[in-house]
Parts: sequence; structure tokens; C-alpha cells
Amino acid sequence: MISDQTALKDIRELWQGVETLRGRVQRTLLGSFANGGHSVILIADIAHNLPFIHACAVLNDVLEQLAKQKRFDCKSRFLGSLLDASRDKLHWDDFAIVRDAADERNRVAHEGHVVSRADCWKYIDAIRKEFMAWGILVA
Repeated sequence: MISDQTALKDIRELWQGVETLRGRVQRTLLGSFANGGHSVILIADIAHNLPFIHACAVLNDVLEQLAKQKRFDCKSRFLGSLLDASRDKLHWDDFAIVRDAADERNRVAHEGHVVSRADCWKYIDAIRKEFMAWGILVA
């Protein structure tokens, strides 16, 4: 879907950062759970927001690249605008969940909201699924 091979390589490297960060957070926190307590669960949720925000940033980069390639028309660089402009122009497996991810990302960035760990994974997995379907990521 992305014809610029340099941009595609860069995006794949960025996504690898999401996967790496997610794995590091998970492994680090597994040891913390042995001590228990509510604060550990909250810290785990907060930590998982980092790869979630990163995943949304990569999605933003992908959509910007596709707009540059004229796959859809959008003059904005903002994720929500890019998503809305691409809704009927790209084949989305589950646009609604990806749009929800963008809305949650905005709440994290602008309101200090903490998305649950389970929801972070759900959103990251949904973005990955779109990238796989578009040939941006390969198994």
C-alpha cells in the first residue's frame, strides 16, 4: 500500500519500536506483580500507555504517507482528521476500533487519562491488524 520503499522501511522500524517497548514493559512489570498491591496495577496500566501512544504515532505516520501518495485527500497532519478522510478511501478491517484508539490517545495526551492495559493491547493489536492487511507489516 505504501509505494515509497524508504518510508515503508522507516514505518516498519517504528512499529518494531512499539513491539519492543510493549515487550519490555510487560517483562519488567511481571516481576513487580509478585509484590502485589493496587499501585502496581496502576503503574502497569500507565506503562502500557507508552507503546499505545507510540502505536498511534506510527498510525499517524502511515496515514500521512498514504495521503502524500494521494490514496485519499487530507491537508491536516492530525490523526483524527487523517482517519476521517481515509475512512471511505482505504479498506479498513475495523475502522471503529481504530477511531476509538485515536480518541483514547487524545484523552491520554490532553487530559492525562490512563487507558487500561487490556485496552492498550486491544488498540495496538487492532492497528497491527490493519497494517498487516495493508501489507505494511509482514508476518
